[in-house]
Amino acid sequence: METTAFQVAERNITLVALANIQPSGYNPRKNFDEASLTELSESIRQQGVLQPIGVRPMEDNRFEIVFGERRYRASLMAGLEEIPAIVMEISDETAEEMAVTENLQRKDVTPIEEANAYQKLIESGRHDVQSLAVQFGKNENYIRTRLKFVSLIPEIALLLEQDEITISVANEICRYGEDIQREVYDKHLKEGVQYNSWRGMKASDVAQNIERQYTTDLDRYAFDKALCLSCPHNTNNMMLFCEGGCGNCANRTCLAEMNASYLTEKAVRLMEERPDVPLCYESFNYNETVVERLIAMGFEVESLNTYSKKYPEQPEAPQKEEYDTAEEYEEANKEYEQDLNDYTEQCEEIRTRSEAGEITLYFRIESKDIVLCYVPNVAHAANGTQQEKQLSPVEKLEKQDKRNKEIALEKTVEDTKKQILEVDMSERKFGQDEDKMIYFFLLSYLRREHFEAVGIEEKEPYHSLTEEEKTNIIANLTGKQKAIIRRDFLIANFKNAYGSNAIASLLLDFAQKHMPEELTNIKNGYNEVYEKRHQRIEEKKAVLLVQEQAKQEAEQSDEQQPETEVQSEEQTQAEEMAA
Repeated sequence: METTAFQVAERNITLVALANIQPSGYNPRKNFDEASLTELSESIRQQGVLQPIGVRPMEDNRFEIVFGERRYRASLMAGLEEIPAIVMEISDETAEEMAVTENLQRKDVTPIEEANAYQKLIESGRHDVQSLAVQFGKNENYIRTRLKFVSLIPEIALLLEQDEITISVANEICRYGEDIQREVYDKHLKEGVQYNSWRGMKASDVAQNIERQYTTDLDRYAFDKALCLSCPHNTNNMMLFCEGGCGNCANRTCLAEMNASYLTEKAVRLMEERPDVPLCYESFNYNETVVERLIAMGFEVESLNTYSKKYPEQPEAPQKEEYDTAEEYEEANKEYEQDLNDYTEQCEEIRTRSEAGEITLYFRIESKDIVLCYVPNVAHAANGTQQEKQLSPVEKLEKQDKRNKEIALEKTVEDTKKQILEVDMSERKFGQDEDKMIYFFLLSYLRREHFEAVGIEEKEPYHSLTEEEKTNIIANLTGKQKAIIRRDFLIANFKNAYGSNAIASLLLDFAQKHMPEELTNIKNGYNEVYEKRHQRIEEKKAVLLVQEQAKQEAEQSDEQQPETEVQSEEQTQAEEMAA
């Protein structure tokens, strides 16, 4: 594969002026270590750029970086005017995927950068956890663990980036929602915390601390806690541990069951009240037991790939007895009325967008509650599709029956996957059916310009092949079509041949042959700007030097003034004595 990738890339390698290149917003890497860049720039001064960067042409003879932004920055620091680059004619979608994927090939990729990269690939719609595991040689649990880091609050994510906490500790923290993460950070991980700091703790100890201090706090649960008030497992009923509030539950099993039962009953009630609003959950914060129970009961529970936004909460009216003066109560009422107006406007906007099909409402199953939320309707925004018609009671039952059948199939597939992993197939012959399966996966890399060549019509600018289309294509592939698919796969992945190996010789005279006038104009333009700025700086420096000199002369004058005054006083005394 490396040899072919070399041959494919060699024809596109050229020298591009650094002044003509601009960074891309697709690069998930946002932080660049200055010391490392300085080291790389020194190496580039000595040996040049050994591995070309990837760029794609833009308007006005400019180029956008697809991969290699670190080499681009180091080359600027080294004072180079040109850099070897592979020029690629690719779409925005392909450029983003290549930038994200190349970012994951680096040895120094941080867990947060890795998490954001995986998330971008999934959000593109061309990958799921299984395909990512295959593409990057990771197991699925590894991918899922990294994806959880997307839910870390920025402060804790930064601690992970800076190696202030370990991956294992971060994995324990990201199990919980933003409120708990915020409290854990402020009280135990924030810089300057001297007492009860959790920095340096083992992951198991952090997990126990969170469970002990947060997950058992009854105030954090929404179910009716009337029975808990008199329960012997409530720490408020243990004299030595009386803590006020609802207390903490010492019986974790009972707590989990009461919470799961409450959420299941609430979900059923909400579906009866609003059958038009589906159930959903987000992978980083949900109650797995509740989801499994609802699915077993025949409800459809959708797993969201994008993050939902919580429906606004209605503000609470102020209570007069809570305020010391009438003026304070009146001021609180004014704020409440404003908040209520904002709430009403937000609700009306959401209702309008929902009726227009721009967003979809969901009941989101969280770890300790079920809340109303909404997500943008991407398909509607792109295609102008209309909202699904209101289903009749019979149609709803048919839909539920269809979902029950899907659940049976999903469970069958899941158990079959587990069984396949335990079967030794190393001695079995690789068959034609398996060869077709290979092309099914390779089709994900097929370039848009080759759709027609393999028998599919391009439907839209960012069209991606459906599973049905892939199945139809691989049924009767010719040798030529197979070659097209394989080559597109190599082109999409030729960057994987990088590392310590150079993939092509550098075509040093390309830029001079093909765009000498443009390069000269750009250089002259930047040099002209620099000269103007340089002149202004010199003028400012001259003014500052004059001011500094005047200041020094004033200070010297102040130092000499006391001596003059002493001499004057002595002269006066001498004159008086002579008189």
